[in-house]
Amino acid sequence: RWLAESAVHRAAYDSVQRMWRVAADLPGSSAEASPAAMPVRAGRRRAAMWRAFAATAVAACVLLAFLPAIQLRLKADAITGVAELRDMVLEDGSEVHLDAGSAVAVDYGKAQREVTLLAGEAFFEVVRSTRPFVVKAGDVTVTVVGTAFSVRSWQDSVSVAVRSGVVQVAVDGHPPPEMLARGQRLRVDHAGGPPRRDDVAPDDIAAWRERRLVVDGASLADVIETLGRHYEGVIVMRDPVVAARRVTGVFDLGRPIEALEAIARAQHGSITRITPYLTVVSGP
Repeated sequence: RWLAESAVHRAAYDSVQRMWRVAADLPGSSAEASPAAMPVRAGRRRAAMWRAFAATAVAACVLLAFLPAIQLRLKADAITGVAELRDMVLEDGSEVHLDAGSAVAVDYGKAQREVTLLAGEAFFEVVRSTRPFVVKAGDVTVTVVGTAFSVRSWQDSVSVAVRSGVVQVAVDGHPPPEMLARGQRLRVDHAGGPPRRDDVAPDDIAAWRERRLVVDGASLADVIETLGRHYEGVIVMRDPVVAARRVTGVFDLGRPIEALEAIARAQHGSITRITPYLTVVSGP
């Protein structure tokens, strides 16, 4: 149930699993110190030491598990859970619409209005003002005066799509800034390379507000990440080759498992529901 609450919890659990695998590789008792050759008291001391070590390791794992979620909640002014959508009105009347599993921090100053997308996706409807409206997501900065646009933070990229008006998008390491107009989208890969521009139907931008997922050439890994924000459980992708395959289509976010089954069939793969909270996607 805790895993199902948010994508942040699932990421934290992944950290625990990594720590558990490291702990499993730690050496046990040495041959020179076998129990048969040790006095009973020394054996008890050794057992006590290992119990203390185990307790410390578990405490460290718990800290690692909860730290990302705690840090995100401390930074965020608004956050959403699994399948939860949220609308918020800022002090100037601008609106921010949050997708499931998303978080933002708001900082309004005299010089500019600033929102940081900490996770997930948000759609912005900005009221015109003499103060620029700035949205930051990783190394991407979007600046506008008044418009409607979407910013999405994927696992491997950030994308900006404009529904109306014009926005300026600056990417660290890739000057100069690019201008996007209605129906245009820019995608920036975290792995590097130049930003990629393409066209998108304005009505399909932030389609999650209508519980629709519209993708055009997105990786299966990105699609699973998005579906996971609307699914009360964990989706595991076993095959990295299949995860890199591209998906195009329109899917119902209100029925994420049915959408996942349709995608898996199209990719000649399959899904296995191990429990109501764990689904595994396999390749052919």
